[in-house]
Amino acid sequence: MKLIRKIKRYFNDPTFSANGRGRMRRWVASSSGPNTTIVYSLSELRSKSRDLTRNFAYMNGAYETVSSNIVGPGINVLPRHDDCAFCDRIIQLWDEWQNDCDISGTNNLQSLIALAVRERFEAGEVFLRFIPVDDGVVPLKLQLIEAEQCKLDECHANADGSQTIGGVTIDAKGRVTKYMFYKQHPGESVVAGNYLETVEIPASEICHYFKQLWVGQVHGVPEAFAALLKAREMLEYDEAELNKKKIAAMMMAFVTTEAPDGVLNSDPEDTDADPGEAVAQITTGTITTLAPGEDIKFNPPAESGSSYEPFVQQNLRAIANAVQLTYEEFSNDMSKANFSSIRAGLNITQRKHRQEQNRLIHQMLRRIWQEFVKCAIISGAIEADLRLYNEDPAYYHRARFQPAGWPYVNPQQEVAAQKEKVLCGFASRSQIVAENGFDAGEIDAQIALDNARAAKLGLKFTTDTQAAPANSNPNQAIDGNQEN
Repeated sequence: MKLIRKIKRYFNDPTFSANGRGRMRRWVASSSGPNTTIVYSLSELRSKSRDLTRNFAYMNGAYETVSSNIVGPGINVLPRHDDCAFCDRIIQLWDEWQNDCDISGTNNLQSLIALAVRERFEAGEVFLRFIPVDDGVVPLKLQLIEAEQCKLDECHANADGSQTIGGVTIDAKGRVTKYMFYKQHPGESVVAGNYLETVEIPASEICHYFKQLWVGQVHGVPEAFAALLKAREMLEYDEAELNKKKIAAMMMAFVTTEAPDGVLNSDPEDTDADPGEAVAQITTGTITTLAPGEDIKFNPPAESGSSYEPFVQQNLRAIANAVQLTYEEFSNDMSKANFSSIRAGLNITQRKHRQEQNRLIHQMLRRIWQEFVKCAIISGAIEADLRLYNEDPAYYHRARFQPAGWPYVNPQQEVAAQKEKVLCGFASRSQIVAENGFDAGEIDAQIALDNARAAKLGLKFTTDTQAAPANSNPNQAIDGNQEN
């Protein structure tokens, strides 16, 4: 019998340790699809994520940092049309329009995009709607719609073969065709209204900005979904430590006595005092007399112990990783950082944020630019052949989106490294300028204007950018002209 049991155990043992028995038997994992899992959990996840943002200073600061890293001073749009005059006119119009693009008039385009990034990380997703208007330099306005306004409980199959999943309708080919929204925010109760009234909006009028983690996923989840519980417990633990020290500081001293009737400095005229209540208060220079048998003992200050700081740091590192930040960025604690560690950490974070910038450009900025160019041409705000535009709109929509460059950690070393890359032929000036968030053509035009103005006024600078003779030292050509 023992041999038979051994043979059965041999053939029934799982291939993977996670499938084992014993303590693994209590690990019950769901096999639900991504949308089933998300639709029935998303509302609570969002509420808890927003609650942490309101009450946990680290989370609120983290979303501000992420938004600043991804958007920064703005993402430049560089049209790629063959007609340079058309590019100049459309960029001039774009600069004017983006300062008045918000339907509410509250934000410019940069602030609107920064708010969208913050919403994406905090709530998991955000929607942007194109609204045609009759005024403005271009008859187009933008409206951000919070994730909660999409009708999550709208899930059913349709007669035309499409499916509606969490308020998002997808046709038989897998393309999103429309969205269902509440007309008003369902949680906004300041003004009375019908909060259950809905409206369907075609997908052509909506930008849906979210991060797809699983194939087929149609709704985004808060970025910190895996660390929400840890963040909440971290908040409660930190508050408990604070309360412990607060209570210990309030309970300064205790009077002990062998005679129950003896009370330190009792005041018979204090009618509100309870029996046995001491009325002595310790202030600067206080001298008090103890009755026979009384003794005073001071409450030692409460200490968190040597494990408090490393414990907090370890948990903050886990939460920081969930929101795509380094510990130093998340906590603003640079006490243990040096150039090498901060550089290595920023390299990883910046790669993640480059991916997020690409997602933001593809899902939102690219669509905004295309809609802007279409409205500008159709409305006559910019002169263009409407027939040619209708035949090939993609030709007019071509553009490059350039995010702002990252600030230098060590400017002297990093600029020197960029300079060496250009001198050695490992990179072009255009590439280096683009990495810093600018357009090389615009930089060259500014340099030419500066040089022409300096020559006209007879000015000479050590930073003169005029090209050096071909047979001169290349280092001299870049460092500046030397005068005898």
